[in-house]
Formats: sequence, C-alpha cells, structure tokens
Amino acid sequence: MCAAQPEGSSQKIAGLSSEEAKRRLSEYGYNEVEEQRRSVFLTVAKKFWGITPWMLEVTIALTWLLHKYVDTYVVAGLLLFNAGLSLFEERRADSAVTALKQRLHIQARVKRDGEWVSLPAREVVPGDVIRLRAGDVVPADVKIVEGKLDADQSALTGESLTVSKTVDDSVYSGTIVKRGEVTCIVTATGAKTYFGRTVELVQLAKPKLHMEEVTASVVRWLLLMVALLLALGLGVSYARGGEPSTNTPAHSCASSISDTRRSTFDV
Repeated sequence: MCAAQPEGSSQKIAGLSSEEAKRRLSEYGYNEVEEQRRSVFLTVAKKFWGITPWMLEVTIALTWLLHKYVDTYVVAGLLLFNAGLSLFEERRADSAVTALKQRLHIQARVKRDGEWVSLPAREVVPGDVIRLRAGDVVPADVKIVEGKLDADQSALTGESLTVSKTVDDSVYSGTIVKRGEVTCIVTATGAKTYFGRTVELVQLAKPKLHMEEVTASVVRWLLLMVALLLALGLGVSYARGGEPSTNTPAHSCASSISDTRRSTFDV
C-alpha cells in the first residue's frame, strides 16, 4: 500500500476508515467475479445431452437398425458437428469474459483514513471513495460525486461512441475513462456490479435459435411416428420368424428424419 497526497477539493469528501473497510470486505467479499470451473469431460458430455442430441442419437440408432449405414454416418457427422460448433461458441464466449476480467486486475486510488492510497482493485468495497482519471479502468460500479468524464462502455454495452458522465451519474465496472477526472463513491462490487451480473448471465445462458426450435418440434413428431411404426414392423417381422425388413414404413420415416436434419444444417 503506498500513500499519496490529497487531490484538490476532493479531500473534503470523507472516505472509509481501515477498520470499516475491513468490516465491509468481510461482509461483501472481494471485488471480483468468481468463475464457474467446469469439468472438460462434463462440458463435452452435455453437448450430447438434450432434445436435439437425443433426436439425432435416436435417428442414428434407427438408421443403423434398418441397415441405412450411409444415413447413419451422415447423421452421426451432424451430431459431432453440432456438438463441436456449440463447444467452440461456448469457449469463445468464455474467452471474451476472461479477457474482460483481466482488465480489472488493476490498482485503484482509494481514500482511506483521510489519505489517498493505491490498492488492488479487488480490495475496493462499497462506500469507498475513489479517484478516476483519463486512461483508468473503472474498478467497480460507482456514482460520481465530483467532476465529469467521457467513458468508453463498448466492452459492456457495445456502444461505439463515448458517453459523457457528470455528478450523480453511474459508471460501471470495466468502463474505460477517455477524458476527465472525477471523484466517485463505490456503489457495488464483485458479482453485484453490472459487469458481474453480465458474466453470470453469460455463464447461465443457453440461447436456442428459432430454426432449432422449429426443427425440434417437427422431428419430435417424426420420432413418435417412427417409434410406433418400428414397433409394429419389428413385431410383424419377428412374428413371421424373419429378419427386420428395410422396406417398411419405419424405414421411410427414419429416412425422412435424416433428410430433415440434413436440410436444416444446409440452411
């Protein structure tokens, strides 16, 4: 911890005492967003678990049983492609979040015991008074109490233009100060910040394309028809003491499922 001289008129704004800061650190925790550690095996396994993977897996089993090996390999390829693409997109999103979190591993100018000191951003707590200048990354959600600035929020909101902020305006964690100098009070840290909530949503979100929903609905009905016709066809075949025939309604339905899945991925 290194001390600094009070800066301008901001010295009239009281900061927290060291004891109060320790109490709040114990209450609110460190100013960081915990990353969910997931097993690589479970992450990959989940790509083969769900409505869409189930439909593909059942189709693979049916086409194999009906000796339609070309269709079996095609659908198996689609299953692997779908899992690989989903895993790639998930990893890319995780990498973006990790890169943004790395920007918050910084030092913050904080007023403690009436003096300006430099502290790791992870030790900032709600109620702290901090100072921000051009080039700084905002370490937590704050409310401006003195001064004004232009902020780059593109990493959080996607806005390409800078946004002007003045007294009583909120500035979010992860924002970059482009111009100006302000004194702020920390309003939220860690998972309670705008950035923290965004990270949690990214980790929990499982978006589904409209095309995937429509396809899933259609194939569910096809699978039901296949199951019924396959049961009927197998029952008749074994009752006659023969092998399962490939010239049955079930064969046609299984082929329809394969065609439906292939046409969907082609689109």
